[in-house]
Amino acid sequence: GEKMPRYVFLGHVNVEDITKLSNHPVRRVIIHPDYRQEESHNFEGDLALLELENSVTLGPNLLPICLPDNETLYDPGLMGYVSGFGIMEERISHNLRFVRLPVARRELCERWLRQKNRNDVFSENMFCAGNPATRQDSCQGDSGGVFAVSDKQNDRWVATGIVSWGIGCGEGYGFYTNLLNYVDWIKKCIKK
Repeated sequence: GEKMPRYVFLGHVNVEDITKLSNHPVRRVIIHPDYRQEESHNFEGDLALLELENSVTLGPNLLPICLPDNETLYDPGLMGYVSGFGIMEERISHNLRFVRLPVARRELCERWLRQKNRNDVFSENMFCAGNPATRQDSCQGDSGGVFAVSDKQNDRWVATGIVSWGIGCGEGYGFYTNLLNYVDWIKKCIKK
């Protein structure tokens, strides 16, 4: 099996900081029961919760984000932000990078997958984002990061998705775990 993380690093904006700033021990990892690591074309339930040993101090680079509560946060064309230390020009980025991506229409992503002759599971528990014309995308190393949307009506940021899978990087669309479909599971786990 996959090794579970023993520590997390929070609030870092460049890789060198990781050695200087404190890490946070992980108490437990809860993997969603639908996740099947051995099925390479199925990212159903691609999310996990990490419970930390101690509470963390918030600051300018470390803020909470809200869970989604309605479908309008997934409207095609709505812009979201993805950040991470993922691959840039074949190597890991030393600085935290971000990209602004539009939520894409489901039919466009389904057609794109067919054109690529891919049989990956693209279920209702996922959404896709990106624009093949801009060639911007999340990449390996960004997985697990959030797709963050500004909810202007309620003056808050919402994590609508989690970077899950894609075909290459910057070649079309990226696929995200739809957090709206997992809010009940998340809340149930937090109560335990």
